[in-house]
Amino acid sequence: MATVIYDAMLFYPGFYVYTVWDAWFYAKEGADKGKTAIPFIIGGFLGELGAIFASKLPFPTLICGLLMIIPMLIGMVIFRKQ
Repeated sequence: MATVIYDAMLFYPGFYVYTVWDAWFYAKEGADKGKTAIPFIIGGFLGELGAIFASKLPFPTLICGLLMIIPMLIGMVIFRKQ
């Protein structure tokens, strides 16, 4: 746990979520840009809140990662037919 750099961790969630959404959105034909971004935005905000409070969490990188990945997977499953 001593290897976590909290200052760099603040940049990570939003960038990671955006790149995953960008790759997923442009891999789908005709996906709605507005609706499909909502779960990814939620994942980005949750990841950022996890990064802000990471010093108080027992496993900061794992929890922040899961806070981002779970909403993204839910969004991919919900919008898989678009």
